[in-house]
Parts: sequence; C-alpha cells; structure tokens
Amino acid sequence: MSQQLNLDFIQTPFFSLSKMSWLSLFLLVTGLVSAAITWQTYQAKHVEYIGLETKLAELNKQQQQEKLPAKPTAVSIQPEQLKQLQETVNALEVPWNALFETVEQADGKDIAILSLEPNSQKQQLVISGEGKNLQVALAYIAQLESQPALSQVFLQKHSIDETNMSKPVSFTIFANWEMQAP
Repeated sequence: MSQQLNLDFIQTPFFSLSKMSWLSLFLLVTGLVSAAITWQTYQAKHVEYIGLETKLAELNKQQQQEKLPAKPTAVSIQPEQLKQLQETVNALEVPWNALFETVEQADGKDIAILSLEPNSQKQQLVISGEGKNLQVALAYIAQLESQPALSQVFLQKHSIDETNMSKPVSFTIFANWEMQAP
C-alpha cells in the first residue's frame, strides 16, 4: 500500500486565476469592460457639459451686450381708465393694517365683530357685530371713540333678540377714520 505524498510546498493564493472557474472569469472581465465603458461615457458627457456651459456663458454675454436702451413711447389713456387707475392707486395707498389694528385695540370683551366695511374715499368705517347685551355694545363704542384714529363714532342701529334669554344685541357702528401716512 502506497500513500500518495503531497510535495507541493508553495501554496497558491486563495484568489488566483488558476483556481477561478470559467463563470467567475467571465463575470470579472464583463465587470471590467462595463466599468471602462461607463468611465468613457462619463468623460464624454462631462466634456459635452463643459462645452454647453461655455456656450451658455457666451450667449449671456452676447445678450447683455446687445441690450438696447428702452425708448419711451407715448401711451394714450382714456379718462375712464385714468379714473380706474387712480382709484386703484388710492385703494393701495390706504393703511389698512393701521385701520384694522385700531379696531382690534378696542378691547371688545363679549363682542363679536361680524363685518368691517371701510370706505377709503370717504374715510368712513361701518362695523357690524353682536354683543352680550346693550351695555357691552355701548362700552365697545366708548372704547372705539377713545382710539385716536377714529372720530365721530356712533351707534347707527341695533336690535335686541328678545327670544333669547340672554338678550344679545346686534349692532351697526359708524365711524370716521383719519388716514395716516404709512
């Protein structure tokens, strides 16, 4: 009986090409080829991108150089259009925030404001609301009168809901307001 002797003193490394199967060799080569193709495609797209950026910068520079100064043109505006434009400008110049803050500063405890109807041309304000009772509504009017931006504050009309046990009052208040420059 003879036993075979293994006299291979030099071991091959674990990842040697001689130990690889045909499938693993094929996958390795395919991966390397696809990586090379991807790198070449990236390089080509990068060169194309830089060329487009350069062209865009040149077009922007050319556009800025070609800008011509605007020539004033005569525009004829009809009187009705001029009146509408003036009304729009006047409405935009009204300090609405200051008006609303003035109404909010009047501490209306047990008061619910239902609507504010400002008239900017006449500088008038109509406030509609409901109060817990008539005394609360009158106290609210007094608070509105104490606001410096409001003048001639008065109760225009009111109605008491007799069917409700707490007898709430609906009211309409009229006031003039002074527009202050923003």
